[in-house]
Amino acid sequence: MLTDKEAREQIIQITNELFSMGLLTATGGNISALATEPGTYWITPSQMYKGGLTEADLVRIRPDGTVLDGTRPPSVEYQMHWRAYEVRPDCTGAVHTHAPIATAFGICNQAFPPINTDAVFLRDTVTVPWYMPGSKELADAVGTALQNSKGAILQNHGLMTVGPNLRKAATRAMLLEETAKIVLYCKQFGGTVTLLPDEWIERLAAIADFV
Repeated sequence: MLTDKEAREQIIQITNELFSMGLLTATGGNISALATEPGTYWITPSQMYKGGLTEADLVRIRPDGTVLDGTRPPSVEYQMHWRAYEVRPDCTGAVHTHAPIATAFGICNQAFPPINTDAVFLRDTVTVPWYMPGSKELADAVGTALQNSKGAILQNHGLMTVGPNLRKAATRAMLLEETAKIVLYCKQFGGTVTLLPDEWIERLAAIADFV
């Protein structure tokens, strides 16, 4: 478990990375990490420009959204983050992005064919039907999806990923976007798509949990 200072530093670092990659929009997306006090977590604030956040902008909250540290209002998706931690006690970091290609991937009801190793690792990704952002209904639906995978595509909305640490949650979000991009390129090229051999799909699936 990171210290609170380390958690805040990593949230800002990963926010900057994801924003520079175009996976967070100006005010869309949110990132959190568990705090050292049980039952509390750090999260990015609501409706602030993601390209210029500082540690002072982050807030530490309870599951009901009560702010314990910081002066900003928490992200509207605070319920979704806490629900993720409830269903995945093995995880300490969560990332919600508005990654454009993966979002379009979900809108078009696409799936990951076994075109490369990452696609095999991500094939348990669930697409969650649209619910109003910030709602308990969305939080509950995402919680159900994350029981079976560390990532979910939120239809007409974005992505949610979790990990044993925030770095791994961010890595999965990046992999989802990159793999969705490769699927898009394959469809644009047309022709016959070459898939991995069945034997290797099974062997890779057995080690997928490391992602």
